[in-house]
Amino acid sequence: MKIYVHAAERQERGWMMMCDASLQSLQPRQHMLVDSDECAFIYILEAEDAFVYVVMPKNVWGALKEVLATKEPVFLAGSDTTIALDGIHEEMAYLIENIKGNANYGDEMEQAVTAFFA
Repeated sequence: MKIYVHAAERQERGWMMMCDASLQSLQPRQHMLVDSDECAFIYILEAEDAFVYVVMPKNVWGALKEVLATKEPVFLAGSDTTIALDGIHEEMAYLIENIKGNANYGDEMEQAVTAFFA
């Protein structure tokens, strides 16, 4: 299952990644992946019997860049609850460094990440 982040906004307690999905019974996995086809970062949540992928497309990369610079907390705000995206700072930093100059992620993803997060 995929949940798409459609917006991000800075609030008093940190950054809110907004989605329209129910987040009941989901827990942060503290692990991220990359979706080169969608040119997006993916944060993994755990359900009782499955993983749920939180897709963070290019339209929220500005917030992610700010998050990395400030180390502010990041939360996923759904239709019914909010979840702290624990470990996102370390995971994002690792992925960005790994993607730069690495064609294994696909040319589009590598070029986009290198240009945006340079």
